Amino acid sequence: MRVPLSPPKYIVFLIFSLTLLTQNTRAMDYHVGFEADYAKVAEPSFFPILKAGLEDPTHDLEIKFDPIHPNVNAVSSRNFYWGTSDESTESGLRFSFGRRLIGWSSMDDMWQLGQIEPLDSWDRLRSFTQGLTGIFAYSETGSFRFRFFFSYLAIPETTPNVVIENQEFVSEHPQSAASAPQTLNLLNRPTPLGYSLDIPSLNKILFRPSFMFQIETKKNWPIYGKFVYGYLPLNHFPVALQASLALSLNQEVIILHPLLYHHHVYNGELSYSLPSNIFLGMNGLLDQPEAKVTPVDYTTSPLDTSLTLSPWLKFQFSKSTLLLSQIWAKGGVSADVGLYANPNTSIFSSRILYRNASQIELNQTLNDDEVHHPTLQIKGIHEYSIIANWIAADLNYHFERNFSGFIGGDFISADRSVSPDRGAEFLSDLQTNNRVRIGVNYVF
Repeated sequence: MRVPLSPPKYIVFLIFSLTLLTQNTRAMDYHVGFEADYAKVAEPSFFPILKAGLEDPTHDLEIKFDPIHPNVNAVSSRNFYWGTSDESTESGLRFSFGRRLIGWSSMDDMWQLGQIEPLDSWDRLRSFTQGLTGIFAYSETGSFRFRFFFSYLAIPETTPNVVIENQEFVSEHPQSAASAPQTLNLLNRPTPLGYSLDIPSLNKILFRPSFMFQIETKKNWPIYGKFVYGYLPLNHFPVALQASLALSLNQEVIILHPLLYHHHVYNGELSYSLPSNIFLGMNGLLDQPEAKVTPVDYTTSPLDTSLTLSPWLKFQFSKSTLLLSQIWAKGGVSADVGLYANPNTSIFSSRILYRNASQIELNQTLNDDEVHHPTLQIKGIHEYSIIANWIAADLNYHFERNFSGFIGGDFISADRSVSPDRGAEFLSDLQTNNRVRIGVNYVF
């Protein structure tokens, strides 16, 4: 069971307030769009989405909502910052503040892990990386670049909305908690389950410290290296389960407690530029969650240190880019502990999205038409530990320079629900979301 949670709604108004207060002299683009998904098995099978947003080089904001299901909405922003640009020569130390997408980890972005920078995974099959929010500093020498980040504001990952009414999940988003069990074997008989969600206070969610440091070589060398250290809040909320028998003796009440963790992350990258626009690299990420003591009546999956490695090979041609990558992840989560723990299975989906997977991704421009600019994006992932496959494809086309559309879809299959060493449930959880998607977008 995976319980996705979205940031508090008042963050929407906070970001919109910042937008209204911004006196931006540069031209800003505004866009509106419509998307629709159709999945044969998922509920709801038809899922329309309206979206509107704004964008310039340092500010972007988008709000999405489903007109049929009013509880389904989200806001996201990659960048929303002010300050001195990295390219400025006015000062040796350049500061900026706000929300900024840096790209601290190439592997985090390549595999959409969300371990360093939070994801907009409101559509978990088309998630994308968002920025961190705080104070940024940048400096450089003749050979190296240095970055620093500090914040006491943590805006978590954007996920499908969860609503509980009458102690039942209302899964209006097709990728939300539809798999939550409805009964539990108690005294050798099935007992109905009711749910309650105990969300921490907004102060505890939002006001948490974080710090990042990065050193990287300048990319005019054939060999590129990067090292990152960060002390950050976890971008998503692991969940603990607390159960109690209702007074009616006919229902077991399940209280879900989202847990707030900090973790230490160490990210290293090494890549080499070969002739003919061929690039070869290796990325590694060590994630060390801080130990957390939970009450004895909580059932949860303790978090452990994880090590993730990802070699990759990229071919860049005039009209296409081909990326081949592999990922291996060890550790990250232990067996469930608590009154309802089962040593052989887990009731929670792991934060480890992949255990042993290969990925191929192709971005192809179909012709030289600068107006219509048709492009094809295809991605295929095979997860060996649960024998799962995911094929995603999108064809994008501009009817006019400011008016574009796309058609695409996803096909997912999985033979197992979890890998032998736990984790990799991501594709298993979403295999009912085989879908066709279509959409249009207009930029003013």
